[in-house]
Amino acid sequence: MSLERFRRTRMVVLTRRSTVYQAARAMMDNHIGSVLVSEPRGLAGIITDRDLALAVLGGDLDPKTATLGDVMSEHVVSCDIGADLGEVARLMKENNVRRIPLTENGKLAGLVTFDDLVVDGAVSQEALCAIVTAQLEVEAPQKPAGQLHPQGPGKAEQRPVSRTRALMRAKARADASYGRLIDAVAAATGLDRDRSGRALVIAVCMLCRRLSPQEARDLVAQLPSKLQAGLDQCLDGPDRSVTADAMRTELGRVLGLDTNSADAVLTGICEALARTVSAGQIDEVRGQLPEGMKYLFASAGG
Repeated sequence: MSLERFRRTRMVVLTRRSTVYQAARAMMDNHIGSVLVSEPRGLAGIITDRDLALAVLGGDLDPKTATLGDVMSEHVVSCDIGADLGEVARLMKENNVRRIPLTENGKLAGLVTFDDLVVDGAVSQEALCAIVTAQLEVEAPQKPAGQLHPQGPGKAEQRPVSRTRALMRAKARADASYGRLIDAVAAATGLDRDRSGRALVIAVCMLCRRLSPQEARDLVAQLPSKLQAGLDQCLDGPDRSVTADAMRTELGRVLGLDTNSADAVLTGICEALARTVSAGQIDEVRGQLPEGMKYLFASAGG
């Protein structure tokens, strides 16, 4: 049967930079169990209420600072809206998922969930059972592949293993989020990754010192968690001695750059930050900068 009835003109879609807290509120406010994550190129990932429980609570992450880029599932199985329910059921079974985003010409057009299949009644009971069975048979630390139930120790003994895996998963995603920002800085500045990391810390720290403490905290909250830890000492502004010239001078001194090269590095870092942090937050930062520094960040409104 056609998937047109699952087309949705309005969907809850957030970005990689949205926080886990924002996703949880969106789920609660809209009575849904998942949020799709987008980027300029299209669908980037999905985060479910189960992800929130395992990766955030199990990984001991702060929901107001952890971003969806840190915890979302990046491998999203989608289906063209021109397909049928049989194809959706097959994708759910083969990929052990309960949600299939629908696309049209590469753009998000809707979403079909396992619950939709149950309520719709167009998919056979056997197909629905096959989807659930395939998901229950996924391998886990105490459950061999193909088994429906754990075969190992009891719950109390499983907790350390589950917590370790959640922490490892969260760490891997935090590393990836930080790595993407470093790669963006390197691409914008021409520096190698090591020097890009050093330049980023210098520029962000000085920028935070120029802002009010609250604005600096809001900015830091949207940065990768690996970068946040080193910025605690930079939240005591506003320090009016921080200017674009002062930032260029410090970058030049530490990295051994001439004035023009330091200016290009500073501009490149700010461009990378503007692609990492939300447009609204960039406008808030720009609003606190003196006229001589506003050029570092273009206004989202123009």
